[in-house]
Amino acid sequence: MIDLAFIISIFLIGFIGSYISGMVGVGGSIIKYPMLLYLPPLFGLATFSAHEVSGISAIQVFFATIGGVWAYRKGGYLNKTLIIYMGSAILIGSFVGGYGSKLISEDGINLIYGILALIAAIMMFILKRGLIMFQWIK
Repeated sequence: MIDLAFIISIFLIGFIGSYISGMVGVGGSIIKYPMLLYLPPLFGLATFSAHEVSGISAIQVFFATIGGVWAYRKGGYLNKTLIIYMGSAILIGSFVGGYGSKLISEDGINLIYGILALIAAIMMFILKRGLIMFQWIK
């Protein structure tokens, strides 16, 4: 039988992570991966492997993306040309990555995630700073 505290904690992680992801438009795994990996064990509820967290994150990202796309579509913020051209590459890359993750150890997955999250954080600050500086020049 599944513990009610476990269900509530997973629901809250999914909700909070998806809310932040949808609000700021970053990939949900940047937020939910560490939440799923570290928060349940912190409360003594469950311990997930990096592979399990990746799988759970993929499902949560799917649902968060549907909600985000719907909201961005209503606002007219979707670039349909970009979506069409990148869609097939994203689909193929997701399948290859999902099957390829079997070949990588847990520590390897965590290392790859950490490197990508660090690169994403650096890029957000660099691009934001460059955009602000560019606006000042005008």
